[in-house]
Amino acid sequence: MAQRSIHVLRQPAATPSRWPPLLFLHGGYVDARCWLPHFLPYFASHGYDCHAADLPGHGRSEGRACLDRLGLDDYLADLTPVVEGLGSRPVVIGHSMGALLAERLLERSLAEAAVLLSPVPPNGTLESSLSLFLRHPGFISAVATMSSGVFDDDGMRLLRDIYFTPATQRDELLRLVRIVQPESARAIAEMAMLGWRWPLPPRRRPVLVLGGELDVVFPPHQVRRVARRWHAELEIIPAAGHAMILDHHWQSCAARILDWLQRSATAAPTAATAAGPTGTASG
Repeated sequence: MAQRSIHVLRQPAATPSRWPPLLFLHGGYVDARCWLPHFLPYFASHGYDCHAADLPGHGRSEGRACLDRLGLDDYLADLTPVVEGLGSRPVVIGHSMGALLAERLLERSLAEAAVLLSPVPPNGTLESSLSLFLRHPGFISAVATMSSGVFDDDGMRLLRDIYFTPATQRDELLRLVRIVQPESARAIAEMAMLGWRWPLPPRRRPVLVLGGELDVVFPPHQVRRVARRWHAELEIIPAAGHAMILDHHWQSCAARILDWLQRSATAAPTAATAAGPTGTASG
């Protein structure tokens, strides 16, 4: 089967750099535009070439007509040429479902390192879905509403309660509302059944895991399971919810990632870059 064409948003580094490229992978029900307001300009301004891919059937990538038949392996297969075309192994920064795909790129040694934001827990989403249904009986209808992109006042409140925090402002909610789209029924089912998957052994790669203190989708105790799997650094962002990349907590999150990138050995510039014309370290 022919691979689908994948649309990629690109923002080059503000100054020439040999830092490894960053590949951003979005979560379910949205597309790569979730990285546009904050993360792409922030990391480009700090010297990183930034690439944000629309998953198959999302945004401007091919596959919308067959979206419900696409699974996580289809997403990964279509992403692989994008990764290989970057010139060097990237640091993959994934949010939610995108974090799960980042893990699979690590399993296949296609990424140099990874940052997993609000990641899907290793045992899947069933626990999370049941908890959300019990706490928010309108959760299932809210998911259906998300696919349509139409939100009344009650829908906006539920969106804030589930994906954001009580302090989130309406304009922050609208950043998400503007980019919502349907998600693959097959991918959703596969995430629910992750506990039945026999995963590849984790590769020894640098991994940073970030969760939100107030995340009700994947709360901190679930996020910690991902960190344990990868022997990763873990940080819980105070007062942040699930969609912390779009609300006012984004800068705390981004600053923590930048600090980790600059400390991570595999995410550092090459020796040729660090050396000046005479082979000594340049200031």
